[in-house]
Amino acid sequence: MFITEMELLKARLAAGNGLNQSRILRELLQEDKSSEKKKRMEEGEQYYQGNHDILKKDFRRSPVSETGKNGEEESMQMFFNPNRSNHHCINPFHHTLVTQKAAYLVGREPTVTVKGQNVSAFQEALETLTDEKFNGTLFRWIVGAANKGVEYLHIYYDEEGAFHYCVVPAEELIVVYDEVYQQEIKEVIRYYTYKILDGGKEKSHRRVEWWTPDTVTYYTENGEGEFQKDSQCPHWTVTELLDGEEQKTIPHGWGRPPFIPLRNNDKEMTDLQMVKGLIDAYDYISSEGTNNLLDLVDLYWVIQGYGGETAGAVAKKLQINKAVQISDSSGKVEAKQVELPMEGRLAWMKALRKDIFHFGMGVDTDSDSWGRAPSGVSLKFQYAMFYLKINSIVPEIKRAMKEFFRFAVEDWNRRNYTDWDWRNIRITLNTSSITDDVEIMQIIQQSQGIVSEKTLLGKHPFVEDVNAEMIQLEEERKGRRFENDTGNVRENGRIEPEYEK
Repeated sequence: MFITEMELLKARLAAGNGLNQSRILRELLQEDKSSEKKKRMEEGEQYYQGNHDILKKDFRRSPVSETGKNGEEESMQMFFNPNRSNHHCINPFHHTLVTQKAAYLVGREPTVTVKGQNVSAFQEALETLTDEKFNGTLFRWIVGAANKGVEYLHIYYDEEGAFHYCVVPAEELIVVYDEVYQQEIKEVIRYYTYKILDGGKEKSHRRVEWWTPDTVTYYTENGEGEFQKDSQCPHWTVTELLDGEEQKTIPHGWGRPPFIPLRNNDKEMTDLQMVKGLIDAYDYISSEGTNNLLDLVDLYWVIQGYGGETAGAVAKKLQINKAVQISDSSGKVEAKQVELPMEGRLAWMKALRKDIFHFGMGVDTDSDSWGRAPSGVSLKFQYAMFYLKINSIVPEIKRAMKEFFRFAVEDWNRRNYTDWDWRNIRITLNTSSITDDVEIMQIIQQSQGIVSEKTLLGKHPFVEDVNAEMIQLEEERKGRRFENDTGNVRENGRIEPEYEK
């Protein structure tokens, strides 16, 4: 959840004299853990991992209405049938929709460029930073935002003073925003559980990090549930050296808590909220139908005018002798076959599937309409709802990435005495989708000289890493210029000298 500065101040005042931080933390953590927002986050994460609510359903138990012996009012009783199948069908639509969204956005590495002149060193540093690790982190960042409504990237320094970053689960954070606009992060409270051995037994305790614009304070929970202050330190320190000897350590802070939010939308809604009921219905119908099929008896026998033996004995005689003797002349034996209402069930499941992809704003690749008209216009029509969902988060991704580069550029400037400006960074997401490659390449060819080469390479269906492709093109151009200057012949990457005839 997030709170404002005023709400935090009220909590501090309510704690009484001495601003009891332990009491403030206990109340904030308790309220946060039980908040509706954190429950939504947990649901989204669980459904992404395939832990659906259907797993809690016991199909062996069913409510039965019973009437009292003396004609009393009916009451519902839970009936337990141990012979009933209890299979659960998990249909991971949410996982598919979220993965589809993240893979489309950052399945290919983004193109990061710098506006201005004499920026080759700046550009090279950015290309080094935005490697496979960064793209993998970006993928997890987007998945977390889709599952929870918002996800956070944390900037930190390791023990050797190296710049690092990682995704911190949003469910571990209480974020304090400014009171007026509720846009600027003022403080961040991070809490998580760790295990210790106490008297040979494993016990769980909580640890809290309270981040402010310049410092971080650590608290540890004791056995009585009280939070004790461990230490307070700056975001990082710089040690000055003179003739190789340490002189003094200077504390430093970023001037803001080093956490960057990536919001899934302006309301911070999860991708699960709009389709959870539909997915639960699909899971239930699929599971119920499967259990009915597992418990299905292909044939059952109606026997009239026969008695004296158990049903098991009758079944054995039918199996061995293929007949039974009936004492009553009016009796008869009749075999009947059970049929499940499959047509109606399948039609309803098909309708549910369509609604899940429609309201989840995804692309159903199993749709009957795929492949009928492979033109670019037809493909764009299939992606129409998906594009609406994607376009709402693209600006937020670029904003979050810009904020990350702001931290990175500040670190570079401090270490290398440069004056690079993070505001000059331009970000292009190289999205991935099913396209008409011939049509795309024709558009690229017609755009030569109108659009920059780097932008065109980002749209080319054969190019996965734009920066690597730019480097390769430059090397090939240098090789051709070298051939023209020397008049020599290049074969298999080797220069062959000219021989006198």
